[in-house]
Amino acid sequence: MTASPAPLSAVFPAESLRAIGRDLLVALGAPDGHARVVADSLVAANLRGVDSHGIQMLSTYIQQLRAGGINVPASGHVEREDGVCLRYNGENGLGQVVSDRCTDHAIRIARALGVAVVVANHSNHFGAGAWWGEKLAREGFIAIVMSNACPAVAPWQGRTPILGTNPLCVAVPGAGGRGKWMLDMATTTVALGKLVHASNLNQPTIPREWGFLDADGEPTSDTAAAQRGKPTPTGGYKGTALATMIEILCAGLSGGAMTTELPVYRTGGDPLGISHSFIAIDPKRFLPPGEFEARMDRLAGLVKASEPALGYDEVLVAGELEWRREAERLRSGIPVPVKLWNRLGEIAAELGVSVPEPIGRV
Repeated sequence: MTASPAPLSAVFPAESLRAIGRDLLVALGAPDGHARVVADSLVAANLRGVDSHGIQMLSTYIQQLRAGGINVPASGHVEREDGVCLRYNGENGLGQVVSDRCTDHAIRIARALGVAVVVANHSNHFGAGAWWGEKLAREGFIAIVMSNACPAVAPWQGRTPILGTNPLCVAVPGAGGRGKWMLDMATTTVALGKLVHASNLNQPTIPREWGFLDADGEPTSDTAAAQRGKPTPTGGYKGTALATMIEILCAGLSGGAMTTELPVYRTGGDPLGISHSFIAIDPKRFLPPGEFEARMDRLAGLVKASEPALGYDEVLVAGELEWRREAERLRSGIPVPVKLWNRLGEIAAELGVSVPEPIGRV
């Protein structure tokens, strides 16, 4: 009789993961409020099924914190404000804390003036852009959120990693007060974190369409070889252009470090110097209240009216799959790779933090 394979993931309620995230960060010196916004943003990504930007990022942050690479008490400060424009210095604080302050400023300015453009420098990884896009969309604004990142991607026609995975999020308010359409994407074929998640699940191979190259620059589906190589820009030259555009609107506009001026590794003691951009647009300055949201519902209906292609049951709009996953995981829990959970458990033991028990294994 063949033994059943060992489970690859342990399942936890969202609140259990938020709690251990908060407790670990507080144990490492983070103020409680800072720890909460970081943990909340990470677990929100897990709920949406974006495990690449979920609780697995916590181990990366902890390595940075222990190496002295993050000014953990910092919240940042406004360097300059002029009309709709604001530049924010993150003081090398936690990226989520910096972004929380920046989105608050964007909401304040956009309410008063109809639009806000807030840029931040000297920050760190801010988690999934969707967390900040949804925050702005819930307040009734069209949101455009961007960030540069450490160099990991060779530009189109190049071999040397110059650009980051430079994410872009666009979210719009829906009739229920929540973004009903939301794009959240890296400018690489897939996010680097998906490769880390595959490794945490002990997957020896990844889909070739993920677009990873090995150390020799050849396409690979081998997980270990991909980790020694690099990702590719989505759509070739189009992804390179998008990543460069984000570099311009984040680091270029904020006066922050650009491309290879950022460190290659995210877990050392050197400040990352990441820059972000948060743009909020009030649709009520263009249309009567509620009309934009109604038009977005109509637009979604027009797109979804397309006859599904062979092998598909329906046409989905951006964000729809993630919101369905969120509803499912709120009911059944969030799977965390055992390999990752064991690593977090070791850190928790070192810091005297209690670890929750899983509610299931898969």
